[in-house]
Amino acid sequence: MDQWTRRRTRDAILIAVACFILPLLTIPYWPGFGNGAAASLAHLQWGLLLALAMLSPHRFYFRIGYLSLFLAWCLQLLLRAPDGAAAGLLLRSLPLYAAMYGWTVLCASWMGWPRPPEQARIRQRDIVPFGAIALVLYPLGWALGHALVNGLFSDISQPDLLHETLRVGFARFFGVLCLTLPIVLFVTGRNEPAPLPNRMFWWEWVLLGGYSMLLTALLWALPARGEHPLGGLLDQRFMLAALMIWAVLRLPWRWSAPLIAAVTLLLVYLVGAGTRNGLRSDALHLLQIGFEMSVLQQLMVLAQVVVRDNRRAITRLAEESRRDGLSGVPNINALRHDLEGGAPPPVEIGCLGIEHMDSLMAGYGLPAQEALTAAIHHYLQPDVRAYTLGMGGFALVPRGDVSWKALLAKVEQFEFHYAEARVRIEPHLGVCPLRDSGAQSLELALDAAYGAMQAARQRGETAPVFASPGLSDPAALRAMLETHSLALSLLRRRRLELHVQPIRRLSGNGMPMGEVLCRLRTDDGRLLMPSDYMDELDASRGVVELDRAVIEMLLPWMRDHAERLPYARLTVNLTGRSLVSENFRNWLLYQLDLFPGCAERLCFEITERAITGGLAQVRPLLDGLSQRGCLVALDDFGTGMQSFERLQQLPIDLVKIDGTFVRNVASNPRDRDLVQAMVTIARAYQAETVAEYVEDAGILAVLAELQVDWIQGFHIGHPAPLSPLPAAAPGAASPA
Repeated sequence: MDQWTRRRTRDAILIAVACFILPLLTIPYWPGFGNGAAASLAHLQWGLLLALAMLSPHRFYFRIGYLSLFLAWCLQLLLRAPDGAAAGLLLRSLPLYAAMYGWTVLCASWMGWPRPPEQARIRQRDIVPFGAIALVLYPLGWALGHALVNGLFSDISQPDLLHETLRVGFARFFGVLCLTLPIVLFVTGRNEPAPLPNRMFWWEWVLLGGYSMLLTALLWALPARGEHPLGGLLDQRFMLAALMIWAVLRLPWRWSAPLIAAVTLLLVYLVGAGTRNGLRSDALHLLQIGFEMSVLQQLMVLAQVVVRDNRRAITRLAEESRRDGLSGVPNINALRHDLEGGAPPPVEIGCLGIEHMDSLMAGYGLPAQEALTAAIHHYLQPDVRAYTLGMGGFALVPRGDVSWKALLAKVEQFEFHYAEARVRIEPHLGVCPLRDSGAQSLELALDAAYGAMQAARQRGETAPVFASPGLSDPAALRAMLETHSLALSLLRRRRLELHVQPIRRLSGNGMPMGEVLCRLRTDDGRLLMPSDYMDELDASRGVVELDRAVIEMLLPWMRDHAERLPYARLTVNLTGRSLVSENFRNWLLYQLDLFPGCAERLCFEITERAITGGLAQVRPLLDGLSQRGCLVALDDFGTGMQSFERLQQLPIDLVKIDGTFVRNVASNPRDRDLVQAMVTIARAYQAETVAEYVEDAGILAVLAELQVDWIQGFHIGHPAPLSPLPAAAPGAASPA
């Protein structure tokens, strides 16, 4: 038990005094049953004792109050009992009081009390148990105990015993009704604000005034109960309860709990006053009034608790919305909330990005990302307030003057320890001035700082990048997103068209090849070229969907036109994401097996950039294509550092010389020498060459001198829709 304090001594004295005095404060009434003798309608001391049993974790206060109440009862016996009868009454009372001590504790336990201090509050689910146990079982137990003790140890008649039992039950019931729930409300919620803390609107005042006037008019016009001027309140208790519900929703709990107790006491007093003025209440009528008053009281409390819980839930959800659900770090909503809450707006705002977060998560799992986010947030706290923007992104608000360069250098020195591993991070920082604390200013600054951070990432900057006009255009980013969404929509609805551009032998002999090109047709008839959507799709898995869609359209077309296909082979581009996808590899090889004869007339183009770092993943697909008779072409040859090495590592049949070398081959001796070297290297590996961007006769003549095998470009032929087919050309020589 905690150390005893002076405050506990004071509380114990107050409880003892209250339990000693309350038996003297009776509410007299003339019951409409029994011998008609005056009795106390409410034993308020038992309402206090039940509240103590519910609220006292260590039972000390409850025992002090119970002992004080028993001493008060003994004193009343000595003062009021006839000579010689006090001892007998006391002996009969001892077993009853001993049993009721345990009954009071047991009823409190059945209701789930007492509770730990952090859980000691009235909940919605407490209302029904309180009504069933405190207002029914508790007084019923007292009544039965009183009947049992007096029936065994006194010679009282059966009718008088029944009437005495009813009076005891009603007295305990009204005592609990008046004090128990209001005391529990006050002690557990005295620091709770008003459930509806907002200022009252004018129409609320109008409604309140009109309702109060109506209640006053009814009290004035209708006859009062007995001679008491407020007796009419008892008949209008439902209207009074409605007014009370409004009051408890507008008042703090430290005021509404005493108000509930005061109004309940007033109504109970009016019941007693009515019986004393001739309005006798029999047991059923008294039970009806008590039941209605208990329901009204519990409705008031339930309204308080429901609104309190809703307010807390809203507050909790608002707080949770300002935290990252995984790491618990404040997010962008917290930044908005802090600035809207009156925090001084910073001069600048930063955006920090951490590279390779996806690799960290792939290597160590999602918990590693959560731990890293929390660790960086804690590491930055002395200098800035950090708000997470998602995977590896933070918005930074400086605490006073801060050097962004020094901050970035500090982050570079950060070492993350996780699962016995030490990980260094690669940060990029963008900074933008913040005009004011307004929402629009914040969003604009965040957009600009994020764009500056992206620019730092793309350029590999090791210093902070400060936002400037044109560095990052939010409108351009939104347009890019819209284009990506439009392209995906058209692709998934198969709104694509296949075009083909001829690739001819420079010697002019044999059947030409054709490169398949994809176009997307919008709903308004506009044609989207690859340059309009390819970059956006290439940044996502949309390129895999594009490759599948092209092949799904091309293979049935080739099967249906196999007899009059005017091309020796059709070349199809495969993107890097498709090359490394095991699912795509299995699907493509299955499709080629499903359409016999098509593989021998296909050539698949890949680029060096698409296979960088993924050679082991690419090789199974290329081997499978070669085994089925497909050719493999290496596109954009000469632009990478490993172009020649790829000829040795992969089954390459065609080499497509990049157009940047071909376009100026007639005027630039250096480009001419490079093309000559590419032709020589390709032939050394038994691969034929294709020159792209052949746009005039001068280029064509130089390429003939360099002995390039195939030529492609606008001078040779423009792309045209794959259907309808032109007439088949004679000859069927294959390129390889």
